[in-house]
Amino acid sequence: MKTYLFLLIILTSTNALFAQGPGPNRFERIKAHKIAYITNQVGLSPEEAENFWPLYNQYEMQLHQLKVVDRKELLSGITNNGGLENLSEEEAQIITQNIDKLKTNIYQTENEKYNKLQKVLSAKKLLKLYKAEQDFKKELLNRLREKRGKRFR
Repeated sequence: MKTYLFLLIILTSTNALFAQGPGPNRFERIKAHKIAYITNQVGLSPEEAENFWPLYNQYEMQLHQLKVVDRKELLSGITNNGGLENLSEEEAQIITQNIDKLKTNIYQTENEKYNKLQKVLSAKKLLKLYKAEQDFKKELLNRLREKRGKRFR
């Protein structure tokens, strides 16, 4: 009962989460909204949620590391060498190979994530999860576009 009450509070306050401007708690607000959104869209029971979220969060942290931190570090090699025009062919080859390795690591981590989640959720709920993740990204992008559009009018 407490779980459903908590979800209801989060779901009813989603507009408030996005209405606030950028700040130190922006990512925490987005994460809270994502948790509520996915829980609602997938239809996680309290027992499923208890097993699902620790596993999901572990892989999301790994993917964040790969997609954001590692990619940024990898591409900083280009700027550190004065941009694309100043890279030698050998340096460009090494960076390209490292980008390919990074993409492979991202794919493998995503694959591992869904394989582990199959042990926690039914196939139908996994499909709902995939759709919920895609829909959540679209919702965030749309809200960002709306916000930026209002700023430039």
